[in-house]
Amino acid sequence: MLSIRPFEEGDNAKLLDIEKLCPQGNEKYAMGIDKRDIIARYELYENWKVLVAEEDGKVVGWTGWTVKHDLIPGETFVYITEVMVHPEFRKKGIATKLVTEAEKDARETGSGHIYCYIFEPNDTSKILFGKLGYSNIREFKPCAISTYKKNIISQKYEIERIDKNDISDVVNLINSYYTGRAHFVPYTPKSFESYVNGIPAYGLENLWVAKDEGNIVACAGLWDCSLLGEICYTKEPLVWKVMRGAFGFLSLFGKMPKIPAEGEYFKMHYVADHAFEPESPDAMSNLIGHFNNMLVDAGNDFLVPVLDPNDPLFEVIKKFKPQVDSWYVFAKAIEKELPDFSPFYIDVRDLIL
Repeated sequence: MLSIRPFEEGDNAKLLDIEKLCPQGNEKYAMGIDKRDIIARYELYENWKVLVAEEDGKVVGWTGWTVKHDLIPGETFVYITEVMVHPEFRKKGIATKLVTEAEKDARETGSGHIYCYIFEPNDTSKILFGKLGYSNIREFKPCAISTYKKNIISQKYEIERIDKNDISDVVNLINSYYTGRAHFVPYTPKSFESYVNGIPAYGLENLWVAKDEGNIVACAGLWDCSLLGEICYTKEPLVWKVMRGAFGFLSLFGKMPKIPAEGEYFKMHYVADHAFEPESPDAMSNLIGHFNNMLVDAGNDFLVPVLDPNDPLFEVIKKFKPQVDSWYVFAKAIEKELPDFSPFYIDVRDLIL
């Protein structure tokens, strides 16, 4: 008999074991993650819940979500972070019941809509949420830059860690850059500092600015998300295997991009809270190049901006020849009609698999 109950501290190891059996993707292309703590990602948010499914007393799955607030129109919405079911217990309606519980909570909190992210090859999740009335309403692009060689940085711009006195200018730049994007809530200097410092391995010490004649024209954060979990390809596309073999040969003659092997965990840093003046894409390019050089020196693997396709950074990033994947935003109206998700603000906290 199936029962659903709140998460308990003793569930952690069992849920981690299930997650390793549930890579995101399909038989041709899938990603897995190695975490130490299931709850760590939820503690990035102010409001969250995790429910665990048991079948005859055995833990067989779970889901978690967070309730978010857009203070300006006074709207509330829910982000489903994950739905996991042990492979031996699938096709029993467990995932449907877990999602239904999240929707129930969304109604009780007066949320206008509920949404989740689905990796493009994850056909099973797309089918599940489609049957539950969710619509595929937006695509976004993780752009993985292999940090294997140094970039030349222009001396025109001063690139430095943010100073306390720069916070107001950075907040103004970010608010201007993201104005009009769905789910973006403008910051105040105080709320921005609290947000950044509330994310482990991020913080103001990892926020950088590019200045032109003393004026801030670009900014971005560098977040070491591997603190919460390291990623691997549990199924690697055939073309990547071929490329890795070719790059392995070419590496005898010079540095080549990294393509991890199946099952090989790697570390990556997200680009967070990026923004730049419309007339200063070169400043943003130099800031990304600076991050690249930092990760080369540290021996890390990938630098990843995650972008709405309409984000101006997308054109800047192309020069770095990233590996580009696709994720989809699936959403369902609860109390109101779905808002326009184009363009869309991506909360970096939502990106832990």
